[in-house]
Amino acid sequence: MLHKFKILLVTVLVVVFGTLGLAGCGGDKQENTSSGDSQSVSAGQKTTQDNKKESTADLFGKGQKIEGMTCDYVITSEDITAQGKMWVQGEKVKHETTAQGQKIIMIFDGNIFYSYNPDESMAIKFTNDDMQGDSKEIDTPLDFTEEASDELITELETVDYEGFRCRVLIVKEKGSKDEVKMWVREDCGIPVRVEATDANGIKTVMEYRNLKVGALPAGTFELPKGVQVQDISEMMSQMQKAGN
Repeated sequence: MLHKFKILLVTVLVVVFGTLGLAGCGGDKQENTSSGDSQSVSAGQKTTQDNKKESTADLFGKGQKIEGMTCDYVITSEDITAQGKMWVQGEKVKHETTAQGQKIIMIFDGNIFYSYNPDESMAIKFTNDDMQGDSKEIDTPLDFTEEASDELITELETVDYEGFRCRVLIVKEKGSKDEVKMWVREDCGIPVRVEATDANGIKTVMEYRNLKVGALPAGTFELPKGVQVQDISEMMSQMQKAGN
């Protein structure tokens, strides 16, 4: 899981800078502002816990059953920060972020990956075969709960975090110094804060804000008409032919 967290940060930052060269699931809760300051409660502030709680498997299962979701995200690792907006539906993921004053949109539909610059109406197209290593896919909040098994989880407390009841969980493999701490919303089973600490003590934090769930509009994961697309597969093929 920590490995996937690092991949998410690398994927967002590398692709962004490389390219440059719903109703809230709580229903009755007040929608958070992007900064989260107005409703933010200390992550360590403990509230009264219920005597009976659903299992973590059932908690995570609620998140895996959602039709779609959108949220703002902030990734912080040491002195590096990346932030933007995310749309998720099934295997399809879309990121929108701004780097060096330019908006970059990344779209992944399960096989095809686009890095799109709307200011220039240009996009770069990749496939799974074009991408290297695990960076071939874009991770989402749900990925942090998908592979977490009960025997690796320690529950710390239940807290109010930015206006929502969250269960604070630590996921740690036996014999490993890597650790992932999650604040998981009880109403929808989605983490809204994840802290990953590696064996060297380096902490990476992912925050998901303004979370909304529900089926997304048609065309959410499509490029606008008229966008000029550069196909990496074709470019590599032409380069190989030229070198022969």
